[in-house]
Amino acid sequence: MNFESYSRILRERRERKPSFFFGLLIFIVGFFLMLLSLNIYNPSLVPNELRVMSLNKKINILLLGCDEINPGGGEVDSNRLQNGRSDTIVLVNCNPIKNTINILNMPRDTRVKIPHHGVEKLNYLNSVLGPVLTKKHLEKLLGIKIDYYVVVNVNGLRKVIDEIGGIIVDVPQRMQYDDYSAKLHINLYPGKQKLSGTRAVGFVRFRHDSLGDIGRIQRQQAFMRAVFNKLLDPVIFTKLPEVISIYRKTILTNLKPNDIIKIANFVRNVPQSKQNIVILPGEFGYQHGVSYWIPNVREIHNVIKKFFYDDKNFLRYARINPEKIKISILNASKKDNHLASKLADILREYGYTVLLLQDYESTVKRSKIYAQKANPEIALQIKYDLGNIGDLIIGNLGPPDADVTILAGDDLVNLKIKDNYNKE
Repeated sequence: MNFESYSRILRERRERKPSFFFGLLIFIVGFFLMLLSLNIYNPSLVPNELRVMSLNKKINILLLGCDEINPGGGEVDSNRLQNGRSDTIVLVNCNPIKNTINILNMPRDTRVKIPHHGVEKLNYLNSVLGPVLTKKHLEKLLGIKIDYYVVVNVNGLRKVIDEIGGIIVDVPQRMQYDDYSAKLHINLYPGKQKLSGTRAVGFVRFRHDSLGDIGRIQRQQAFMRAVFNKLLDPVIFTKLPEVISIYRKTILTNLKPNDIIKIANFVRNVPQSKQNIVILPGEFGYQHGVSYWIPNVREIHNVIKKFFYDDKNFLRYARINPEKIKISILNASKKDNHLASKLADILREYGYTVLLLQDYESTVKRSKIYAQKANPEIALQIKYDLGNIGDLIIGNLGPPDADVTILAGDDLVNLKIKDNYNKE
């Protein structure tokens, strides 16, 4: 090999080396950019060990809404938040393994027994030892571990909603109420609309209807779904630093800022079909002349098993005896003012028990079948009997003693009973 040939070979090798390493660098950078993008926009596709901006394990979070007002909007006064009664009590289960959000609403009048003290309402516990005592009693009642707590006051909720640009909700009825001592003024008309922070606070705190606190909880469920939908907007993710700044001034929590970012990123990527919200099973009752929400321990166990312990038998496919199923129907159709009574006749033909027929102040085109007691197997059966029409939602709407509530829209107007239906 002559000198000229050797020089040429060395020159070609030098030219090839940068090309190889440059290609490897592009591949590595591209991989990490793709991983970062998936972590932000679709973390469910990322293996748990590679999730850096979203949850990689199941957690339970206790949310307490305290009606104590923080004067002047300065740094959070933890004493005021801990000394106030909790107006809202919610347990949130985030499951990144199944990509689900399971929410359990606790009525604030839920009866609890405090050792060496007696019977009290659940919302009283925050005024004794803050979220720690509430957390302790709920862990005992539900049989689960609660990892984190968040106590939010009125100012905090109002500021957060304003920071993210308001939320869109369907106000179900006319809401008008004034409480000057609590600085609460509510004046909302029915219909789908965007609510500012102040109006959103009124929406979730209003309780002056026939269902009282249960109706308020149902509106809180609608509010939470609206917040989840809002988080789908990529612009909202860029506002998290400001939201975190607000939470430091108006929220008491043991969550760290990076935990909040991970939770928010997880929540925004959970589809509505995997957002399950139910009320703590129980019923109204009295003790010594005082009204309580009395927990149903057996039904609570079933809900916890389905939501918090990944019960594989979440859906049962065997047909359930309709005579054991109680249904409420709300007519939200614009086309037929008598739709609720027509549906009631059809469902009674199948053998179901219809508890309530009522008009809904707003109208909807597409019906919704609400599984009120974490019982999607029952709601699916009713949905099938209604021609498989409408959307199934694990949530609450209507009287708490109903197993399923049907929000009947225009898509059910032409429904007829199946002639060949075989009653079992």
